Amino acid sequence: MLLKKSFRKKCLILGLTISLSIPTMAMGKESVSGLSSTNQSMDLIEQTEAFAVSKSINLLDIPRFVTKEQSKAVNKGLNIAKDKQNDRFVHNAVQFVTAMEAGKYGQALKFSSHALKKSISEQWLEIYWNTVLQQLHPQLGAFTGISGAEVIESNKVHTNVEVVLQFERGAYPFTIRVDKTGKINDFLLNSFFGPSAAEPAYSNPDLFTEKEVVIGKGEFALPGILSIPKGKGTFPVVVLVQGSGASDKDETAYALKPFRDLAHGLASNGIAVLRYNKRTFEHSVKTTADQYHTVDKETTNDALLATRLLEKEKKIDDDQIYILGHSQGGMMVPQMINQDKRDNIAGAIVMGGPARTIQDVILDQFDYLLSIGQLTPQDSAFFKEQFAMLNDPNFSGENPPAEFHLGQSVFWDSINDIKAAEMAKRQNNPLLIIQGERDYQVVSDVEIPIWKKELSDRTNVEYRLYPKLNHFFTEGEGEMSTPMEYFTPANIPEYVVNDIAAWVKSKPD
Repeated sequence: MLLKKSFRKKCLILGLTISLSIPTMAMGKESVSGLSSTNQSMDLIEQTEAFAVSKSINLLDIPRFVTKEQSKAVNKGLNIAKDKQNDRFVHNAVQFVTAMEAGKYGQALKFSSHALKKSISEQWLEIYWNTVLQQLHPQLGAFTGISGAEVIESNKVHTNVEVVLQFERGAYPFTIRVDKTGKINDFLLNSFFGPSAAEPAYSNPDLFTEKEVVIGKGEFALPGILSIPKGKGTFPVVVLVQGSGASDKDETAYALKPFRDLAHGLASNGIAVLRYNKRTFEHSVKTTADQYHTVDKETTNDALLATRLLEKEKKIDDDQIYILGHSQGGMMVPQMINQDKRDNIAGAIVMGGPARTIQDVILDQFDYLLSIGQLTPQDSAFFKEQFAMLNDPNFSGENPPAEFHLGQSVFWDSINDIKAAEMAKRQNNPLLIIQGERDYQVVSDVEIPIWKKELSDRTNVEYRLYPKLNHFFTEGEGEMSTPMEYFTPANIPEYVVNDIAAWVKSKPD
């Protein structure tokens, strides 16, 4: 029990601190099916607790707690439409949660899709549900039941039903993803439900249209939105690729929606934009349960599938398909170019992307958070030990050390040797590298000199530095940003959108 509590605390701190490249935390060594031994059960308990704490993080170092403002927003904002209780999707979502509440996990699985059943078990559901209640209890009190449910969104992949979990001191939304047949295909415990940034002033909906699209197919198909300028076309297009964690098409980070801002700003400037829900967001549980989850599955592969979709769009100039990768997405841009066998990527924008390995970047974050009192010396030491294991040349994701506790070890093994600037040195695709100078997650004074040194022999790389911007490219005051800035609604400034638009329109080569 002491080990279990200690591990839970470390996983909570991990959700608070790691920024940029946290994998979906769970299923490190064992598949959830066929568990039998006590040791295997403890592994599942520990890993699932990590999953419950951290899987909804978008880009790291976002505070993992419910503020008073958030709690008020939930209590005021969730008005449930009673007349939707008879809807088939709502009914099945409610029955799924009701079965878990009653401890009937086998019955809950009967409402699940074949794809979800392949990923989880009754035991997995039992541990997941009890862990959710344990994590929310300190702030919201005892669970009292379901206070309502409604369809909040339908896209070409899922109908999303929000089931409201009612507690003694407030409510918490739980998103259930239902497939076209009415089966539960995934679910996601929401991480923020307070105010968010309004549409930016520079967005002009009269100048563009939007349509739903699907990236890929099968179990991990992703819903997306293609914003297309009005007019005859053809138009250049930018594919937006998120940072780490479970991120929606807007790359929502608490009160911020940076990808929504970029999409509407660029589309208002005559540039098409494709954005989509990330795999770890749309298929959170199934991704978590994949013990062979890699950074290519999470980021690279879906971005390349997006470029293939654009080949077929009549109003898109398929010679001008650009990638914009933010944070982890920016770090993976050279990997995308390397794996672009169809030669679709005309160029790329690296937005707050690290030049070094992920371990180096995260360890710098730890030092900063330690300096401002948001990380204890003991926890800092714990994580440094964990990353030392990753830096060992003999580290194996399929057979990690017994002391490795950062979750999906195969994922870490797939990302820990990537050095974006060094990789880009051997490429020819034009790059625009943009960076906020107040970004504490990817520090410009450290990363930009490395980019410039490695790419010094290239003539088609441009740089833009923005003194007031943080990791999500919103403005703030002070020398360095803090995690709390992400709770303040704000838009990406128009000058950033204009810089990107001007670079794309210049047809860099």
